[in-house]
Amino acid sequence: MTNESRIARKRSFKAVLAIVIALAVIITVFTSTAFADNTARYTVTIVDSGEERAVTTTETEPIEILKSAGITVDSGDKLNLTEFVGGEGGKITISRKNTINVDYDDDIQTYSVYSTTVGDALDEIGAEIGKKDKINYSYDDSIKDGMVLQIKTAFTVSVKADGKKKKIALAEGTVKDALSMAGVKLGKHDYTEPSLNSELSAGTKIRVYRVTYKKDTKTVAVPFETKKENDKTLYKGTEKVAVEGVEGEKVITYNVRYVDGKEESRDKESSEITKQPVTKVVKVGTMKKAPGADATPNGVKSKNGYKLGQVISGRYTHYCACARCNGNGRGVTSSGRRISNGMQNPYYIACNWLPMGSVINVDGTNYTVVDRGGRGLSRRGRIDIFTPEGHSACYKLGTGYCTIKIVRLGW
Repeated sequence: MTNESRIARKRSFKAVLAIVIALAVIITVFTSTAFADNTARYTVTIVDSGEERAVTTTETEPIEILKSAGITVDSGDKLNLTEFVGGEGGKITISRKNTINVDYDDDIQTYSVYSTTVGDALDEIGAEIGKKDKINYSYDDSIKDGMVLQIKTAFTVSVKADGKKKKIALAEGTVKDALSMAGVKLGKHDYTEPSLNSELSAGTKIRVYRVTYKKDTKTVAVPFETKKENDKTLYKGTEKVAVEGVEGEKVITYNVRYVDGKEESRDKESSEITKQPVTKVVKVGTMKKAPGADATPNGVKSKNGYKLGQVISGRYTHYCACARCNGNGRGVTSSGRRISNGMQNPYYIACNWLPMGSVINVDGTNYTVVDRGGRGLSRRGRIDIFTPEGHSACYKLGTGYCTIKIVRLGW
């Protein structure tokens, strides 16, 4: 402390002496000393994080020059003095140390950089950014301490439309964005899978469906209604047609939807009856007759999509044991049960949609499924009732609609 005071006093003395000498020189040689003070001062350009400012100083040490300019340099900052000469001028460049966080597809890494712009900082840390990659700052944006750079790596998706397939690279976006990049426009009714607002990810496959609508008019039959009337002269379970039903006609206009040129659906827009149907009148026997098939429960509650107790609207026909009806003259059903004309009614039916051995109640009479038939019997509710009275009785009993209740499923 004592030494420093002495040094300070010596410096003060020297300074006073210098001033006295300077004043003497000024008095004697005014012209030559008029510019002496200007010669001691010089200009230095200071570049701080890319921003330039000029300062005039008499200092020769860079740190002192920066202090006189009110500029503070932290321990991690760097000074470039290659273009500076003390007492003469030049440039002092300050590279500030900044910490940045780089988020690579949700993987965050922290770096210390001296670059002043985002682009230079990415080069400094060796980050490779593809043309389709996305970054949340412009390359010309200034670096700020603690800033977060988010980099999303581009991925590839495919777009299939109009029989053509394109691959699109992008870092983020929706199906709508990918279609725009692919130059694909949607019509009023067109749609995509996934939907337009779905977010994309690597490998997403986008399919564009072209939708058009056309009108289609068809003339179809109008089913006649069947009216049933009780007849106490007929056995219970038997029916007799009193008035034959006649189908009517109607014109139906459909709005048909086509997807990529193929019909997908049709909606009925209008319907006009051009010919009225004739109601069929059926006499229904009420006389008591022999009981129907045995319906002993087997514990099965559902099978092949059908449930115990399920009620179904059906349509029936009749067949007998002749070769023409049964398909063979041996009188053997698909289940192995034998049938013959003239036998006591076993209450059998043929159908393809119920398990063999099932029992159904048809308008109050139980029947057992023991036989199969043609494709027509595969439709739900379609049954063929065995008639032991023979071929002529089949014609008399005819066809009709009925209500079916499942009493048992299978044997």
